Amino acid sequence: MKIDQEFPKLNTVIFDLGNVIINLDIPATDRAFKKLMGDNFDSAMAELNKKNTFQEYEKGNISTKSFIEAISLASKITEEQAIKNAWNAMLLDIPQKRFELLNEVKKKYRTFCLSNTNELHIDFIYKQLVRENNLPNLNPFFEKVYLSHEMGMRKPDEEIFSKVIDENQLNPSLCLFIDDTAGHLEGAKKTGLNTLHLSNGLTIEQFF
Repeated sequence: MKIDQEFPKLNTVIFDLGNVIINLDIPATDRAFKKLMGDNFDSAMAELNKKNTFQEYEKGNISTKSFIEAISLASKITEEQAIKNAWNAMLLDIPQKRFELLNEVKKKYRTFCLSNTNELHIDFIYKQLVRENNLPNLNPFFEKVYLSHEMGMRKPDEEIFSKVIDENQLNPSLCLFIDDTAGHLEGAKKTGLNTLHLSNGLTIEQFF
């Protein structure tokens, strides 16, 4: 399937970040935390999930300092950098061909990025962009980059999609939202957006 054939009237594409733009190995973070926490892993994660620690961090409702303290308290791990390294272990690379594709897509469509992320992850990604691509951020590839922790809201809640739609005066029926998480697409559909699920190893290079 090619996007221009499937959606001939499309004028806007909204990209997720993780596993759409940047490659991820999400289980790597679990593996890193298991190695750090040992027998405390299950109980620590249960406690953190009960308090919605990860979701609250993605919404920017708790600071990075508070986030690390919460993990330290639950797991008994006292080394701050070890916690940061484990949390960032899932973050891999952005292939050069993906930057090239984004530049090509931008010539034809209005493009935006909408990501559930957090301060530690985005800082890591931006430092990697500077080091490997001489880029300070992802802004050159999109009309605007929307990050959950800066917005105080997260996918799949309808409000985050409505914010992007309203702020940019978008017609949802002419927009495509691309994400690797099926649940996020459900929230997007409720606001009238067309959706594409990147699953089972699919990449954006196969659709444009």
